[in-house]
Amino acid sequence: MKPTWIALLLTAAVSTADGNDGNWCEAIPWDIGTVPTDAESPWLQSLRFGGYIHLQAAQVDGRAANQDFSYGRALDVRRTRLTMKGKAFNALSWSVHANMSQDEGRTNDGVEFDYFGLFTAYATLDLNAFAPDNPLDTFSISYGKRKLTELNEEDETSINSIYTVERSSLSSFVVPFRAATGTTGAWMSLGRGDDLVKVGVFSTDTSPEFGTWDDGTLLIASWEHDFAKALCVDEALLSVGGGIQDVKGRDEMYSPWEWVFTPWFRLCEGPWQFHVSTAYGELEGPAATTGGTFYGACLMPTYWLVEDRFQLVCRYEFMKSDAPRGIQMRSRYAREAGRPQNEGIPTLAAGRGDYHQALYGGFVWWVCPKHLSVLGGVEWEQMSSNSVNVYRGTTLWLSTRVIF
Repeated sequence: MKPTWIALLLTAAVSTADGNDGNWCEAIPWDIGTVPTDAESPWLQSLRFGGYIHLQAAQVDGRAANQDFSYGRALDVRRTRLTMKGKAFNALSWSVHANMSQDEGRTNDGVEFDYFGLFTAYATLDLNAFAPDNPLDTFSISYGKRKLTELNEEDETSINSIYTVERSSLSSFVVPFRAATGTTGAWMSLGRGDDLVKVGVFSTDTSPEFGTWDDGTLLIASWEHDFAKALCVDEALLSVGGGIQDVKGRDEMYSPWEWVFTPWFRLCEGPWQFHVSTAYGELEGPAATTGGTFYGACLMPTYWLVEDRFQLVCRYEFMKSDAPRGIQMRSRYAREAGRPQNEGIPTLAAGRGDYHQALYGGFVWWVCPKHLSVLGGVEWEQMSSNSVNVYRGTTLWLSTRVIF
C-alpha cells in the first residue's frame, strides 16, 4: 500500500476520532462551486460547479489457464470528473459530467489528466411549467447523453453513492460504459401518483461528445411503481423495463444483447436496505459461441451500523448463457492481470464464459457525509466455460472518494 493511501486513511481515522463527531468536515468549503442565485428569479434558479475524484487500490490472487497468479494495483485514479448542473426559466434543467483523467494501467502509460470527453450531458424541459393544469405530476422531455438507469438498480444509484468499490459484472454487462461515456438519445418521463413511465430512443454511437445517429438505435422503456405507502416502509420501488437494439452491418453495438428484460427492486426500512437486479435477454452474437439466451441476478443487502456514517454491504451475483462465451465478467483488475504486459493470460483478459458468480463483502465509511468516503471489501469470483475454469480468485478492494 502506497504512503498516499496510508496518509488518507490515517487522516480520516484521526479526524473521525477527534471527539468532534466529524465537525471538522464543516470547515471544508464543499459548496465552493455553488453560484449565488435566487430561487424565486424567473431567469436562473440554481447553478453549481463541482467535481469528484475516485482513487482505488486492489490485490487479485487467483487461478486461470491452469496457473496461479498474483496481481496488484497500489493506486488507480479510477475517475476524475468536473460537473455542472443548474435550472433556469423554472422549466429547463441540465447536468454535465466531463471526464478529466485516464488511467492506462500499471504497465502502460500511467495516469493522464486532460479532457477526455463527456461522461453524461443532458437537458430536461419540464412541460408542466407550460401546462400546469394537466393531470400528470411528472411531464418532461430530455435530450443528451446519460446512463440507462432504467435497466439496472445499481446504475440507478450515483457512482458517488454506490455501496461497493465496483458495480457488479451483471450491471456492467447490461449497462456498459464504452469508452467511459454514456449514451446519446431523447426520452420522455410521464408520472402520476406512485407511477412513473419512461420511454426513450438512443444512438449506439460511442463518440466522446454527443453521439451521431449514423449507427444503430436503441429503444428503452420502463414502468416504476412506489409501494412504500402500501407496505408501510421507508422506500419500496419496483421497476419493470427493458431495451431492444436495431444494429446492422458495421454499426456499433451498445451492449452484447439484442434485447433484454430487466426488472429490479429496492426496499428500505430503518437501517436495512435490500437491492435486487435481474436480467433476461437474447445475445446479438455475432459468433455462435457468443449468441443465444442469457440471464442473471444480483442481490445486495446493506445495513447501517452507524446511521449515515458506517454501512455494511454484502452482494451476490450470477450470470448464465447458452453460448460457451456468451457472457463476460467485468472484474477490472482480474482481467487487467491477463493482459500480455502483465500475466499474459489471454482467456483471463477476455473474461468470457457461460457461467459467472461472485460474492462481495465490505463496508462504506462516510468520513464526511456526502463528500468524503472510504470503501473496502473482499470479493470471491468464478468464471467458467463448458464447466472448464476460466478464472477463480479473490480481490481485495479499497477506495477513497472525494466529492465537491
